[in-house]
Amino acid sequence: SSGINAEYGRMDVLRKIDIFHCPSYDVSEPTSKGGALSIAGIIFCLFCFCSEIGDFSAGHTKEMVFVENTWGGKSKVPVQLDITIHSLTCDHVSLDIQDGHGRYEIDEGHAPEKNRRHDLVKEGAGDGDCRFYGTIYVRHMKGNFHFTPRGVHHHPNTSLAHTIDQLQFGDNIADDLAYDNYLKHDSLKYSDQSSYVGESHDYNLKLIRTEINDPDSHYHVYPYQYTYSHRHFVGHHDGKPLPPKIYFRLDFSPLQCGLLQITTHSSFSYPDIWLSSVELLQFLKCFIVTILYNLCFNFTLNLKRVINLV
Repeated sequence: SSGINAEYGRMDVLRKIDIFHCPSYDVSEPTSKGGALSIAGIIFCLFCFCSEIGDFSAGHTKEMVFVENTWGGKSKVPVQLDITIHSLTCDHVSLDIQDGHGRYEIDEGHAPEKNRRHDLVKEGAGDGDCRFYGTIYVRHMKGNFHFTPRGVHHHPNTSLAHTIDQLQFGDNIADDLAYDNYLKHDSLKYSDQSSYVGESHDYNLKLIRTEINDPDSHYHVYPYQYTYSHRHFVGHHDGKPLPPKIYFRLDFSPLQCGLLQITTHSSFSYPDIWLSSVELLQFLKCFIVTILYNLCFNFTLNLKRVINLV
């Protein structure tokens, strides 16, 4: 008996220092407010759980940034353009391409068909305007392409007002693709620039290659996003004004963006859905256990009262 008393004494000491007092069954009583809060909590948990299932089934876009692995200068970048030079006929303006490797192509739009390296069309438009549209190819390195007045218009009194209806680098993006809404792959689209006599225009473009991969639809393209700055000025050399030009200077970033569309079908065989919703499941479990406990407690309490009455 002395051993039992010692054990009871130690347990009594532990009970005295307990700061988490548990209420007795007799002083706990279920209320209508508690029941309403329990029902609201269960509904909220079910809503969050169904929302998690919907988001998991719809998939998401994973964004990545990494160093590009293409060799600079050796890969050709397609440039889709549609630019109109106003008040100059096609005989008096040319599109020239230049890069850091010494490549310099002059008036590609008028090159003979057998020597042409680009899919560019140069034709008259409007009242004495010249429209360039199609595709040219530039090297993946610093360089530029520019419009230069020729012939009798190669003098400082020429105006180079122009309209940019399209300027896009890399692969085309499908019109119905969601990425088309927020990717900056055609920032200069519908840009209309007026120009004073003898004024040159300088567009500095910062480009970054972007990989878009959607394995489910087998859609895999490489467009380029870009931002730009524009300035216009009258050029001088040795105190004399120079003929105006329109420059598009290209600066390619060494980084590459990646957009991977991750789509998972709604199937309970995937363990990821349970892992992503484990907290909600545990929360829901706590509510269910609490309700079952209250039901069992009320049943036991009512059963004792019946037995006492009998």
